[in-house]
Amino acid sequence: MNKTAVDWLLEESNPSIRYRTRVELLHEDPAARAVREAKGLIPDSPAVRDIFARMHPDGYWLETNPRTGITVGDGVEYGSYASNPFCLAYLAELGLDRSHPLVDKVANRYLSLQKPDGDFWNHFSCLNGYNIRNFILLGYRDDPRLRKTIALMLATERPDGGYLCDMHEKRRPNSRSCIRGCAKMLMAYALLPDLWAHERCRTLVEYFLGRNCIFRLRKPKELVRRDIVQTQFPIAWQTSALEILWSLSRMGLGKHPATKAAWEALDSKRTDDGKYVMDWTPTQALLKAGKRGQPNKWITFYALQALQYRDNNAPAH
Repeated sequence: MNKTAVDWLLEESNPSIRYRTRVELLHEDPAARAVREAKGLIPDSPAVRDIFARMHPDGYWLETNPRTGITVGDGVEYGSYASNPFCLAYLAELGLDRSHPLVDKVANRYLSLQKPDGDFWNHFSCLNGYNIRNFILLGYRDDPRLRKTIALMLATERPDGGYLCDMHEKRRPNSRSCIRGCAKMLMAYALLPDLWAHERCRTLVEYFLGRNCIFRLRKPKELVRRDIVQTQFPIAWQTSALEILWSLSRMGLGKHPATKAAWEALDSKRTDDGKYVMDWTPTQALLKAGKRGQPNKWITFYALQALQYRDNNAPAH
């Protein structure tokens, strides 16, 4: 692992990245003094304060879409990078969990709006996968409500092994799966090692390996989306090669031949000193990730973690 890049992640300016680097990259004991000190600074960090400052007292975030003028926030649906699903994700990325009273308040309110079958909104696969991953990070893995969404994920089958949503299924019943929804489900499975041998997880993995991760299945030299080779943060409803590599490598598949082109795309973002450049970030996100086109700590953290999983050549648990 590149020492220069790791030392950069450990700088005091960002306690969230410093904490996650110590625990998730360097595998330091969470009870160690340096780890506890970094974690203790997170709740009062500017990034966390900014997000909570925008929160409604009842435990949600309101946001007006700049294009449509529609305000959302008191429900479960997507907004434009600053509504409830995204803000919960940002808090998880920053290293908070359900032990923080405001996190627990927001998370329980959101989970209480779940549909009877475990769905959140129109069976959006990207949203369900996104929520599963984020609630696991926040400490709700064993919550009965999240278990319902995981059961729905396992029960949802499509001929090509991927995932879609009601909106596209109703418009075009024979539609192929959505790469973005599939990637979010893959990231969810990556945090559920007890399900890696499940047939539904295996078919989704084959969905990606069969297209060499980032290409169209029927046009194997054409990117499935042009932006899939961009590095992006915060993780939202889009997808990138880094997210796919992080997930597959965590499952012990980082050295699979089908990942070669994706690794090459990621490697093109690496600087001479081992940092990684961020291509894109949404301006509306309440978690400010940094400037586009510059080396970025969040991208570097996830890239180094994916590489570590790959080079260990064994599943992470």
